[in-house]
Amino acid sequence: MPTHVLVPFDGSRLSEEALRYACAEFGSGTVTALYVVDQRTDATAAIGWGDHPGEWEEWLDDRRDHARELFADAGAIADASDVSLQTGVAVGPVAEMVVEAAEEYGADLLVVGTHGRSHLGEFLLGSVAESLVRRSPIPVTTIRGPVTDRE
Repeated sequence: MPTHVLVPFDGSRLSEEALRYACAEFGSGTVTALYVVDQRTDATAAIGWGDHPGEWEEWLDDRRDHARELFADAGAIADASDVSLQTGVAVGPVAEMVVEAAEEYGADLLVVGTHGRSHLGEFLLGSVAESLVRRSPIPVTTIRGPVTDRE
């Protein structure tokens, strides 16, 4: 039985479902919600940094504030299962940061939400979930969302 579960958490419905599952199934251990700031995929990121001193730091502070807001929602999910939730923030490519955080926090299981996608009858994991399944040195449990068609 896992003793420390790490859940990548971005406030999406799928990350909420992954956190609910982790709390319900493994809440007697440690559960950590991790928010990853990735400037390559974050819609609030500037195309180029350096227009004025401190721009990057200001943006990171804004993203950390956003993470705290998300963690309030995550805390409510954990409270519903009577689980004490730990939180963390990492900066960098999502899959890479999740794997690094799992090692840093001593996690022994990842629980991640993924979109089910149908394309000519094939099921494909979301890109982050797929990368975690391939790269993670610890087991990964995926929580699948509804199947959608790719365009």
